[in-house]
Amino acid sequence: MKIPEIDFFGHKISKLILGSNPFSGFSHQTPELDSEMMDFYSAEEIKKTWDNAQNSGINAFCCRADRHMVRLLREYYNEGRAKNFHWLAQTAPEYISFQANLSLITSSKFKPSFIYHHGGHIDNLLMEGKKHIVLEQIKMMRDTGYACGIASHQPEFIAMAEEENWDIDFYLCCFFNLTGRGKKGLTAIKGSEGEIFDFSDPEKMCEVIKKVKKPCIAYKILGAGRLCKNRDQTKNALRFAIENIKKDDFVLIGVFQKYKDQVKENVEILKEILNEHQS
Repeated sequence: MKIPEIDFFGHKISKLILGSNPFSGFSHQTPELDSEMMDFYSAEEIKKTWDNAQNSGINAFCCRADRHMVRLLREYYNEGRAKNFHWLAQTAPEYISFQANLSLITSSKFKPSFIYHHGGHIDNLLMEGKKHIVLEQIKMMRDTGYACGIASHQPEFIAMAEEENWDIDFYLCCFFNLTGRGKKGLTAIKGSEGEIFDFSDPEKMCEVIKKVKKPCIAYKILGAGRLCKNRDQTKNALRFAIENIKKDDFVLIGVFQKYKDQVKENVEILKEILNEHQS
């Protein structure tokens, strides 16, 4: 069985999308694990993971648009290793100029297929009462000509965007509300400190995902490693996600390949779940 591909704004995208937080050392667990991820994920190791994903039937990946990752994407493109691989470009909140970051994305040799606004950045702006800035930045994304979306950790922000008909095409919906309990959502040194993973959160986000009409990409469905300690736990978490999002929605999962082939395992488990649903 092949991973199902779903039409997503002119592209056929695999239901499972590869995440990238571990590539940049964002474990959302401990500073020690952040460091271990950065030590493991050399440039070549990241590219090998992209190869593995493509060979496993994943044809789309999320990647933040900082200079390091854009440079790495250029290498990957120049080496001819990106076959039918769609880049879901995430804005990088450390850029002072949002427009400059968009220019970095759109001028990349490895062209994006889609662009979305970083969830922590969106949440911070909205919590600070700066919705007007969010809407201005959404217009900047729209003006690039690419399909564009927003991410958020807070269900009410996704619901608000839908109710107010913001000019976006899709949502990235975090299963855990990491910004709504007083924790800033910008990535920083020791950025995971103070984050609370409340295991009642996924149901709340899924209620919104099922209500909104726009397509959704569910992320942190494994709780940033907290729900994949073994294969059965991984399968239970992935099954919950598949059964609680819309039929044509997607799941996005980052991987840490140091100890086992998580790409292979995630693909195998997804296929098992989808087969069970068909039988």
